[in-house]
Amino acid sequence: MASFYADRMNENYKVANSHFVDLGSRLRYYSKRSYAWMLAGAVEEWKGRRPDIKAWEDLHLCKALSTSLDKILVDTTMQREINMDHVIKILNYFRGSMIMAIQVYEDPERPGFYIAWDGQHTAMVLYIICVQILGMRPQDVEIPIVVYDVKQKAEIRRNFILLNGDAKEPLDNYDKFRQMIFGVRHDGSEDAMWVEVSKRQDLFEKAGLFVTAGKLGDEDEIGAFTLLDDTIMNNNIKNLKDVSVAEMFTSYWTTLGENRAVDPKEARQIFEYFDACHRRGIKVNQDYIDQFVAFCKNYFNADWSGGKVSGPFWAKTKTAYENWYRKQNPDGELDKKTGLIKVRGYVTEWSCGGPFLIAQLKKSTKLKVPKFDAASGFAPDAKDLW
Repeated sequence: MASFYADRMNENYKVANSHFVDLGSRLRYYSKRSYAWMLAGAVEEWKGRRPDIKAWEDLHLCKALSTSLDKILVDTTMQREINMDHVIKILNYFRGSMIMAIQVYEDPERPGFYIAWDGQHTAMVLYIICVQILGMRPQDVEIPIVVYDVKQKAEIRRNFILLNGDAKEPLDNYDKFRQMIFGVRHDGSEDAMWVEVSKRQDLFEKAGLFVTAGKLGDEDEIGAFTLLDDTIMNNNIKNLKDVSVAEMFTSYWTTLGENRAVDPKEARQIFEYFDACHRRGIKVNQDYIDQFVAFCKNYFNADWSGGKVSGPFWAKTKTAYENWYRKQNPDGELDKKTGLIKVRGYVTEWSCGGPFLIAQLKKSTKLKVPKFDAASGFAPDAKDLW
């Protein structure tokens, strides 16, 4: 079931044209996400720490082409989401000599303005200094820019992805995922990998899910999916799991029918399980999904939470692992408090959850299950299953 928030987030990818906003509007949007008080604190700290900066000229910015701050626009379909933590970090460590010219291009749709294709976090910091610290108007200050003579948006987007390396805040997998979808839907890119990424987004939208990242502060919204690594991809955007695995997961989610965010542990376990099915050639149709979901609900209420207070799945898995480990290591180190052998190597990840899930499915259902040999050798004893 899709939530209003998930629909709104996915709608961002469907905008037919570029969406240009000024820096003030962009800052107001992100300040609403629980960052207003953090930003206000950083501004006050900055004023106390930098009494030497009383005018814009005191910033000693680099010399390049220049334009007034109010002429800078951001294409929200081109840029990554604003990371307010990063904005505040730049503000805290600010020195004029570290500010690089904003990389811009001119768009015929917005004559007289410059579209920032790289450096929006820097531009945002300069806006905060201008407006909130020095109390000036954006149209009254000049900032350094480099104007690129480029007309094709697809070229700008590709440059944006490739040039954001270690010298700046790197694009994470979420940023790359988002840019590739925009590239296909807005720029008409036919890049094979970008098209494959967009196919996963299509599936998620149909299931009422939206891909996000913890840095955006919306990971608890209904339909939020925060874990790209080891799910849609194998730690790298270039290493996508087969699209059929994403389709199996979204079928699981719609069949489950729960009004919540996807638990990160749930995302990883389910993707790994269906990836194992795919690799072993096991056919997973809707009937298979129905039985799998019924199993999850009946045995542990589809609760995959694995924090300090684990849900029933991980609590049972941990007990099974501990019993197995102690049996395998009868001469292991004893815990002085409990007198029991210390257990090592247990994690709430596929390496432990996979063997337990597969063993329990074998016992409790007639489903064909994949073979998975954990590196540790963990195999739960029958008596430790439900």
